[in-house]
Amino acid sequence: MAIWMTALKIIPWGSVLESAPQIVKAAKHLFAETKTDKSDFSAAPNWSASDGSINLDKRVRLLEAKIVELSDEQRSSAELIKSLAEQNALIIQAIEVFRVRVKILLVACISLVCVLAGVVFWLATN
Repeated sequence: MAIWMTALKIIPWGSVLESAPQIVKAAKHLFAETKTDKSDFSAAPNWSASDGSINLDKRVRLLEAKIVELSDEQRSSAELIKSLAEQNALIIQAIEVFRVRVKILLVACISLVCVLAGVVFWLATN
């Protein structure tokens, strides 16, 4: 039980809790954007050369707006991924500390068992 308490103390909960609302908000926004994204130009009828330059200009403007929107989404996704990667790095560091501590505790327990066995053997022979 003391191991878990120590483990919980090592994790920088302040950083985790501070980052959590931003990550949740960004994830919800990203999910909502990808789920409800209905492009104007994707639902438009097939464009042909006979539609004229007005339709072509409109299509170019729609494509440019979509490129800007996708760029913004990519930037926010990259920020979200970076934040998640930083949190994963913190978790990995905590796990590494736990791994080392478990090895130390294992060696200590084995040593105590050996000492206890020696004491029991000494008491049995005397």
